[in-house]
Amino acid sequence: MNPSQYPKEVYNLLYADENGEIVGLDEVQYMDPVPAERIPALVALLQSDDIYVAYQCGLILAAWGVKEGIEHLRMLVETRIDKTADFEPHRLWGEDNVYDVIARALSMAMQYTDYNKAEITALLARILELYGECYFESKLKYALLDVRVPELMPNIKQALQVALDHGRYYQASQLLPVLAVYDRAFAQAQIPVFERLTSQDQRIKYNLEEMQQYLIGGH
Repeated sequence: MNPSQYPKEVYNLLYADENGEIVGLDEVQYMDPVPAERIPALVALLQSDDIYVAYQCGLILAAWGVKEGIEHLRMLVETRIDKTADFEPHRLWGEDNVYDVIARALSMAMQYTDYNKAEITALLARILELYGECYFESKLKYALLDVRVPELMPNIKQALQVALDHGRYYQASQLLPVLAVYDRAFAQAQIPVFERLTSQDQRIKYNLEEMQQYLIGGH
């Protein structure tokens, strides 16, 4: 169902702020304090026949640190929802960015709530296993920069290599700034590899430059 056709109460649950103004799902995820009165209705909608509605409820609840939301996103990852639905088709490339968006919601839970960090870390590790095969625009990159989870370093290195193996050179380069924060020596060792790959995709230069800023600045 097109969001514009949702019942008003569902539309407001997903997209309205505390004053009833339509601000969009992203802003609802950032609502502070969390509108606790919305949680039961959002949890109920996780069982909606409209799987996209349920997905959006999962994103909001996960960002708020609500277990049912985290569990719903986990289910989508484990069942490989990208193989049966297109929740986040990229407007230019056509590939589904769903796991990138899920990673962002999880990082919000880790940053802004007291939800179990180890549980979210394990789910991010599972998402990193999909990095080479699936499309990621940049949200996972910034999630990893925001939450700083050094125990994911082996998973990040593996994700970079698998992305390279799949010919996703720009996507692999997105992890360079993350590596600069987590493992400076390893990051520096990647520079020659990715400098050569700029002939394949000029956008790699942006991530090389951003990585250098982290290396120099010691963020």
